[in-house]
Amino acid sequence: MNKMLTSERGNITIAMLLAVMAVMSGLTLTNLAMSDVVSSNWDFEGLQCLHFLRSEAMRGQRILEMAGDVEGALFTPVRTVGVMNSHMKRTFVLQSKIEKMLFTMDSSNSGNSINAVGTPEGYVIKSLINAKGGLGYSSFVNARNSIVRRYGEFFVRKQRYSEFMYFTETDESTNGTPVYFWGPDVIHGRVHSNTDIWIKNGGGGPNGGWPTFYDLVSTSGVIKSASGTIPMDDVFIGGYAEGYNQYDYPQNMTSIKRNGQEFGPTNCDIIMVKVTGAAYNGWIGSKSNPYTETAFVYNPYPANPLPDPLFRNIYSIQDTTWTSLGSSTSYNRTLWTRKELWIEGTFSGKQTWASADTMYLIGDILLNGTPVGTAPDSPTNTNRYDIVGLVSEGSILIKYGYVNPEDSVRVHPNCGGTGVTGLNAGINIYAALCALKKGDITQSDGVFSFEYQRPHPSVPTVFAAGQFWTKIDLHRRRWPQNGANPWPGNIDFPWYNPLWPERQPYLERGDINLWGSVAQRRRGFVHRSPYDNEYPSNGVWNVPIDFTGATAIQNYPDPVLGITMQTINYPGATGSGVGYAKNYHYDTRFYTTAPLNFPEVNLQGGDAPMLAESWLIKKPPRDLR
Repeated sequence: MNKMLTSERGNITIAMLLAVMAVMSGLTLTNLAMSDVVSSNWDFEGLQCLHFLRSEAMRGQRILEMAGDVEGALFTPVRTVGVMNSHMKRTFVLQSKIEKMLFTMDSSNSGNSINAVGTPEGYVIKSLINAKGGLGYSSFVNARNSIVRRYGEFFVRKQRYSEFMYFTETDESTNGTPVYFWGPDVIHGRVHSNTDIWIKNGGGGPNGGWPTFYDLVSTSGVIKSASGTIPMDDVFIGGYAEGYNQYDYPQNMTSIKRNGQEFGPTNCDIIMVKVTGAAYNGWIGSKSNPYTETAFVYNPYPANPLPDPLFRNIYSIQDTTWTSLGSSTSYNRTLWTRKELWIEGTFSGKQTWASADTMYLIGDILLNGTPVGTAPDSPTNTNRYDIVGLVSEGSILIKYGYVNPEDSVRVHPNCGGTGVTGLNAGINIYAALCALKKGDITQSDGVFSFEYQRPHPSVPTVFAAGQFWTKIDLHRRRWPQNGANPWPGNIDFPWYNPLWPERQPYLERGDINLWGSVAQRRRGFVHRSPYDNEYPSNGVWNVPIDFTGATAIQNYPDPVLGITMQTINYPGATGSGVGYAKNYHYDTRFYTTAPLNFPEVNLQGGDAPMLAESWLIKKPPRDLR
């Protein structure tokens, strides 16, 4: 070593070695510096691209909200954004492609999945971001493209009316009178009305006679009280909003007709459906042409021998004949008919049933994966698969009774005791309901309600003096009625009761046990007084405008037969009115999973609210084509 240090050649060698080391160190430092710069630029560009992806997703969502729907593919206009700092100039090129997506989101799947029947349930916004070197025009003519690119897919869907626990276009009765939320009403889930909401203290309940709302209550009008000052914090636990945006409630089930399958014949009047899991069967009801029937009127009647007739009633009637509908699959399908639809059953999978006419519930609407009386969304019984939607372009009514075409037995399918759960309840409904009709008069607006709301007794067929006597009321009084001879207010109007004539029709009929949601054009009665002082019929019969005679009779001995004529509560049902008590529960699965093709929400003015489902960052494609 000493020789090297004292040698001239050795000194040169050491000097050269040091020079090489200095150069290498400089190159290393330069490389590290360049690496830091490039890494910093990539991080900067990547972060900017992420922000722009979010911006593009929101832009696509807003375009969808304004358009309401897209067919095929819609490309957003190319947008460029220049970003500059002291060390870099970049231009980011942004564009999205919006497509209708065949997917159904639910709590069991955080991604997107193809629906079994290919029903469009939402949209995907595909956004691609490229970074280019330079600013403005120069960035497109030079070759200094950045290698940083980002791509994301944003899934959104239209808000559906199933996401409201309770929605009304007009929060008034079919007679234009106030309908109140009161003490027994305990509502879980979103509530909205496009008009004023009325609150009333009364009827008991757990909140000192006031109703209780556990989720947001909104009204485009104001909240009014029929009972003095409302304790707002105690009533509206989930909050409330007045002067809220109005929603444009549809009149037609557009998505159902576009994407669903029409079923049943068109040359009939009624289709009765009974669903068993993934399949259905039923009956087809066809009404005959009207034909004339006569009934001589006597006083007294019946009698043996009969006196001379006073006059003769002449009227038209129709008969209904039933034939088999056959059976088919309903699993993961949307089925609709132009006819009156009667429906009941236990449903598997996702099923939406719809009618362009009135829909009658002739029995329970149950879910195959949920025990009767339990919640489908409870922690111990999470039913992820069975979803039912019921939609009518008329009204949805709980049927009072009918003659079963299978055995010709007269049945009251939807009656039970008060407070009863399970199969012996009034009616169990696991579904989202939607009644759309905008009627020519308020009484024909679409509602969720019940059939035969003002019962009165009528004289049934009897066996006396060795023979059967039928249609006794028609042999005693003028029919059709006229101004000089009105029908008595305390005797049931012929055929107003679907089981007419009935000696002891039912007033109170138990509970509506609902696990789902209700949307309706106008607030339908599910319970009412035997006589309405706010809209008195004063003994007049005019059923289409809800003039239904006088107060129902509690006890009336027939003057000829001696039998007791009266209206009664169904055995086990309590109360002093007519109809059902509400036992409503919101199915929280509807927040994320709507029934197939259920009516979509639009704000007045045309905007269609879109709800985010998921946002996925993926490997960028070469382009959006």
